[in-house]
Amino acid sequence: MKKTTLIPWEDARKEMFTEEELQKLNIKAEKRIALRQIRELRESYKITQDTLSLKSGVPRSTISKIETGKRNVSIEKLIKIANALGKDLEIRFVDKKK
Repeated sequence: MKKTTLIPWEDARKEMFTEEELQKLNIKAEKRIALRQIRELRESYKITQDTLSLKSGVPRSTISKIETGKRNVSIEKLIKIANALGKDLEIRFVDKKK
């Protein structure tokens, strides 16, 4: 049986994707991570999407789509959701990763 040699993920990524494709994948991943925080916070408070909808004024179907990354979300809606969860929304400009 032939042994398989494992290579580091960073090396595999460079072989599999162009730099532009990697940038697009990173943007998508960062967006999903940020939106997943809404769901995690909501669940930590043990409230349903329906309850969050009532508190925020954002339709439940929209909250569902936001949490799953199936819908772009405006800052206005993020502020409403943050307020309903008793949080402030912080948006920062940071140095780009190299």
